[in-house]
Amino acid sequence: MAATQAIDWAYPTAGVVGASLAVTGTVLQSVLRNPLAEPYLMGTVGGAALLAAGAMVSGLTALGAWVLPAASFLGSCLSLALVCGVAYFAGRARAAESANPFLRSSGSTLVLAGFVTGGFTGSLNMLILSYAKPEDFAAVSKWLYGSLGSATAGSWMLCCAVFALVFGVLLTLARRLDVLELGRSEAECLGINARAIIVTVLVAASLMTAVSVALAGAIGFAGLVVPHVVRRLAGPRLTRVLPCAALAGAAFLVAAEAVRRLLPGDVPVGVVAAICGAPCVFALLVSRRNGEGRDV
Repeated sequence: MAATQAIDWAYPTAGVVGASLAVTGTVLQSVLRNPLAEPYLMGTVGGAALLAAGAMVSGLTALGAWVLPAASFLGSCLSLALVCGVAYFAGRARAAESANPFLRSSGSTLVLAGFVTGGFTGSLNMLILSYAKPEDFAAVSKWLYGSLGSATAGSWMLCCAVFALVFGVLLTLARRLDVLELGRSEAECLGINARAIIVTVLVAASLMTAVSVALAGAIGFAGLVVPHVVRRLAGPRLTRVLPCAALAGAAFLVAAEAVRRLLPGDVPVGVVAAICGAPCVFALLVSRRNGEGRDV
């Protein structure tokens, strides 16, 4: 019965998780003005996976279904706070005395700090697994590479609720995010509170990433590849890009789940997503330009 339930809800969960990761990558690339910004490279996926894996290995998930999403969200927020803290002090070192250090920090600094954070949390995950019980090791390892085997109707509804809430907030901010891409100083001259928007987007991205990691594990490339492909087809305006990215992200992960089931053995869906996504990144790098006319 449990296996049937997992098969029944794996595809719907893949759809909403793929949409969540794609939308998160889209807004992160927009607000940070960096084409490499996405949940996996920013370290939020790694932080969420770290505390979620710790909760699974320690047996805290027996306390209730809320433990895994809560641990994922806490890990995502902590990793994001670390990344933003590094970027803040880096900007403070470069900024003029009268400038806001947070707003002067570059998107490149954030992405680099996220990359280091992701590598650090990944190492801690391996450390946790080295102390895990043999029966927990295989399950947690598979989950860390992306797995929809535990998908249920309840988990799908939770992810849908979070996605609908966060997507609605981001869609209302879409026009201001378009203005913010002109530059933070220019946006503030037009009456836009750049810092408030950035903080809102980063918190929203952490929440959506945390729920996705809690349900499907650590899945990369969906938040990196899909936004660039969609911008080429739909143009740069986020009012069009966000809905298209949600649909394309859902299709991407559903297709990865379908391919996974065709392969021999029990291959994690995150592995299939990486294998399919890497050639797309190479193609974008070779073409040199994304849909906004900026280098990828």
